[in-house]
Amino acid sequence: MKKREVNIKNIDNKKRIRVFKFLLVILLVLFITYSTIELSPLIIKLTNESTREQAKIEIANMGVKGVFIVVLMQIIQIVVAVIPGQPMEIISGMLYGTWGGMIVCLIGIFIGTAIVFYIVRKVGIKFVKVFFKKDSIDKVRKSKIYKNPQKFEFLMFLIFCIPLIPKDIFIYLGGISPVRTNRFLTIATIGRIPGLFLTVFAGNRLSEGNIKMVCIITTIIVIIGSLGYYYIQKVQEREEKFT
Repeated sequence: MKKREVNIKNIDNKKRIRVFKFLLVILLVLFITYSTIELSPLIIKLTNESTREQAKIEIANMGVKGVFIVVLMQIIQIVVAVIPGQPMEIISGMLYGTWGGMIVCLIGIFIGTAIVFYIVRKVGIKFVKVFFKKDSIDKVRKSKIYKNPQKFEFLMFLIFCIPLIPKDIFIYLGGISPVRTNRFLTIATIGRIPGLFLTVFAGNRLSEGNIKMVCIITTIIVIIGSLGYYYIQKVQEREEKFT
């Protein structure tokens, strides 16, 4: 009898997760559609030399509304783990320049990370399973590094620093990790600055029509990302072997 009740409960949980995913997709599609209507004309104008100055005036006239849209897009990118972050960072650089784009992105990153962290702390592993497969979650949670706060913090910092490395699962697992709240939010936000600078800078150069510089930055990002991924794999292998 108890086994049957557990099975029914599991089925109900799966149904809730499916409904939540469906509603999330609908909201996401609506917001992306709205953002595209609002921002695409400006982005297109920024890539055209003859309309660039006009686009900058229109962006300035958007004021808080424009910043709010970009910050909200960045928050959604963090919360909805399947969305890649680089396009949003490039758009921020195109619209608000290197330093302005970085500030806008960092605000969204911090808020999005905090939202995920506190939801996971409240709901637990169930919320993580909405976006990630059980095997992927178990692989990280069973690792020796995950169980050691200092080593897990070091690994997270490396992952957040290096561009192109998947970071999403670590944002979610942070809420059930042994890392303290303030330390996790600091690492997950500040650690992104090196990689964030490169992509936002690329976006800024793209808005100025400097395609050559964009290609150079993209090459640098790919090289750093590849070398960083290789180094992180070696660190994980070494820790699992000798810890």
